[in-house]
Amino acid sequence: MRSRSGSGKASCRQPLAFPDAVRPDPIKLRPVTVLERAAIKKLMLDPGQEQFAGSVDAVFAGLEASRYPDQEHAFAIIISKKTVGFFILREKQALPEWAPRGAVTLHSFRISSACQGKGFGRAGVVLAISWVRRNRPEVKELMLAVNARNLPAKSLYLKAGFVDTGSIFRGAIGDQHILTFHRLQSDG
Repeated sequence: MRSRSGSGKASCRQPLAFPDAVRPDPIKLRPVTVLERAAIKKLMLDPGQEQFAGSVDAVFAGLEASRYPDQEHAFAIIISKKTVGFFILREKQALPEWAPRGAVTLHSFRISSACQGKGFGRAGVVLAISWVRRNRPEVKELMLAVNARNLPAKSLYLKAGFVDTGSIFRGAIGDQHILTFHRLQSDG
């Protein structure tokens, strides 16, 4: 397992499969504000992945400039008091053009490269699904767009229960496959 120490960057030693598994330090979500940009910047990604998740500065600049800040929810993924990941959920007027009204969309998902391959990505996706189920019970669909070239991310989302809608959105860095998770009202 890779570990980073002394630099203030994320260090991940505990393997994890799912957020509801029994363990001493459960994985959880913590809402973050635009003022916490420096902490999220410590989530280093491999250069090839950064292009898909977007730079932290660009992500937070978008949050700061949002016309609908109460409809864009930024979360840190936390284990053992350490931030290992980050994502944003958007709803209502903050939805992207490819999402139908009434959906919630997942954006800028990232897991620090030091923490990848340990189940934190899938656990983070499960936490996003759980948040929508608990906080937006009327929502029937969680959606996301994943770059066609980002095969590891697409595989993660499909394993977590998303399905490819077959729709493609032409994004700034290439084709984006639109995925959806329909089972929000059930426990499965």
